[in-house]
Amino acid sequence: MNRHGIKLKSYKKKDMATDHEYDFSLAISKNRIIGLVRMMTGFRWQYAGATTSLAIAAASKTATFMLLRYFVDRVLGQNDYSLGGSLSRTLFIMATGFLVFATMEGSFSYFSGRLAAFTAEGITRRLRNYLFDHIQRLDFTYHDKTPTGELIERCTSDVDALRRFFSEQAIGVGRIVLLFVINFTAILNLNTKLALISIIIVPVIILTSI
Repeated sequence: MNRHGIKLKSYKKKDMATDHEYDFSLAISKNRIIGLVRMMTGFRWQYAGATTSLAIAAASKTATFMLLRYFVDRVLGQNDYSLGGSLSRTLFIMATGFLVFATMEGSFSYFSGRLAAFTAEGITRRLRNYLFDHIQRLDFTYHDKTPTGELIERCTSDVDALRRFFSEQAIGVGRIVLLFVINFTAILNLNTKLALISIIIVPVIILTSI
């Protein structure tokens, strides 16, 4: 029953996972990462799609550099026209390859941003609805003792910080990790010594960040 005496539909925990009005009390956990994962209930596939699109975009960017390396070393350096049989045909194939990889990188970067934003906005909407419902049910004594500015801050800037985390920061960290792994693997296949030298500064950066 709600405060108007109307009987509401009861939800099991698994039903709440796909319901629009997700009960955020189910997301409470001592581990913050687990709590954030629970907040994504109902949006996990979309965020997984954003991460996958980001990986494809990162791989396309690396493939562009690998194609450029092939063009400089094999075509310009050794006059190897095996791709097309002649310089003009080889150049056409190489240009098409660059265009395809650039299109893939731009398209999947766009899809990644859209899906991440969709997840962030959905979680934010549910959280705001949950906060509004929770605050309006608090007793008068609580509202009398709690500064109005504090409640406004919780419902605006704090909620927006969570939105920015899902739409920008979390996906940004994923982008950095994916770029590092994919590019390091590519350099490792080219030259092991060069790959190891190129990551000397990485432990220093990680320690500084921590």
